[in-house]
Amino acid sequence: MSTVSIQQPIAPASSAGRYSRMSSVIWVSLALWVASILFVNMVSRLATWEGMGIALYHGSADLCRWDCHYYAMVMEHGYGKTPVPPDGFADWPFHPVFPLTAYPFFHWFKLSYRTSMVFASRGTLLLAIFGFVLMARDPGDSTADHFRTGSLVAFNPYVIYAHAGYAEPLYFALFCFAYVLARRRQWIASGSVAAVLSVTRVVGFLFSLCYAVMWLRDPEARVNWRRTDLDRVIGLLLCPLGAAVFLLYMYHLTGDALAAQAHIHVAWHKIAGDPFSVLLMALHVHGWARVWGAMSVVGLLASAWLIKLGKPELGIFLAITILLALSANYWGTARYLWWQPPFLYAIHCFLKRHAGWWNVYIAFAAAMGAFMIIAWFSGHNFVV
Repeated sequence: MSTVSIQQPIAPASSAGRYSRMSSVIWVSLALWVASILFVNMVSRLATWEGMGIALYHGSADLCRWDCHYYAMVMEHGYGKTPVPPDGFADWPFHPVFPLTAYPFFHWFKLSYRTSMVFASRGTLLLAIFGFVLMARDPGDSTADHFRTGSLVAFNPYVIYAHAGYAEPLYFALFCFAYVLARRRQWIASGSVAAVLSVTRVVGFLFSLCYAVMWLRDPEARVNWRRTDLDRVIGLLLCPLGAAVFLLYMYHLTGDALAAQAHIHVAWHKIAGDPFSVLLMALHVHGWARVWGAMSVVGLLASAWLIKLGKPELGIFLAITILLALSANYWGTARYLWWQPPFLYAIHCFLKRHAGWWNVYIAFAAAMGAFMIIAWFSGHNFVV
């Protein structure tokens, strides 16, 4: 039987109390981060021992596969001016912020480019766990609650992308921090983080919508709607700034401002179309396409549920990002979905209301996470 709590005025927390709660979040994040690394390393070694893949795991560098190499190209050489024949691929879609996080490992500590990329993604995974706990926690949460919340990130069914030199955990962390800052009405700080988010992955600029909805729903904004709050305006203008600068850079480099955001994706057979037609096609195809289609449907339902829960900023953002991914094709949509903070937030809210489902979810996440790690080394490109 569920209970409804009525918010009462809360006395200001002491600095010691705030420090204690923040210390708990930090230690929980560190523990889950280490556990996630151990989990991925263990399954990777088991895959190698049992001969389950064409690639062998001997250390962290071996996790760097697929898109990791494109990010490494950006880190080492910058962006090329023209696509590479004969396939016409280019490194333009791989936004620059994540490669910059690997720069110190490669240029200062002289690690290999593969190790540098893996270390960078693992480092940002720690930030992602920490940021998500901050985003999802309630004032009365215990340390055990923080563990459960953080485990949704640390043991994401697609957790391999956080350990393999990809931008997913950095994107996830920046979204969480920008959201938390906006919720605290630190508008300029939120916009500044969102500016970096917008040049981390292509959908990052959509945080502007999330920011705008939070602004319009803020009680202070509704009461004083005639008074322009300069901080809010500046924050909103900052949100897409990184993407705008990257567009200008692409125009200067290639003569095409949308080279990275749209046009080069043709080389990967991604042409914008009707997302609902793509979704129906996926659901009618056997195998992984149907699994991805089903996950996309769950994601759209989660977006509607978030709106019902009073989080329209998260629901709208999640729905648009899913539809954008589907507008090209269904290939890889699951990876984009599982690394969207609003989707994991919806799962968090569901499991908090229905605690009995935790065991079911953990079994699914562990099995899927282990399977994806094995598939990572098997040469099957459905993991890309």
